[in-house]
Amino acid sequence: MVNQLRELILLRHAKSDWKDDNQADIDRPLSDKGKKNAQKVGKWILQNNLTPDLILTSPAKRAKQTLRRICNECGTQTITVNELYEANLESLKEILAQAPAVERLMIIGHNPGLERLFNFLQKNIEEQETHLFPTASLAHFVLPREWSQLQSGDGRLIHFVRPKEITLNTP
Repeated sequence: MVNQLRELILLRHAKSDWKDDNQADIDRPLSDKGKKNAQKVGKWILQNNLTPDLILTSPAKRAKQTLRRICNECGTQTITVNELYEANLESLKEILAQAPAVERLMIIGHNPGLERLFNFLQKNIEEQETHLFPTASLAHFVLPREWSQLQSGDGRLIHFVRPKEITLNTP
């Protein structure tokens, strides 16, 4: 029997550093808190056996640094997708439609786009900014196998975790 579902993990980049006002937004690095939170989320991913088959990441420095900290040793193939930087809902749906058909895909990106996709997949399409998707938050969805025609409400949310809510198992 063919598996009729695929998984999508949305991960907002970890907290960035705003110390240098002259720095371009795309070049902002992670803050110390962001580095710690990204590592915490990475450990949570490993403990919950949620290592993705493929990761699509924004070209922003903070997204790439988040990637390194969450999946430093997982060996997952990564692709930088320039369109993920400042992507809106329609751009994100197009990226998903063109994504390789792996079983578990992760996207590392930015708000407000990720939050709008999160709401769309749950059939909550209000345009208000709810700020439910803080930095380093992760949403894990199960979706239909075919992503070229995703509709509002097609996602079933399995996990939604914020770094402050994570309790890690210690060996």
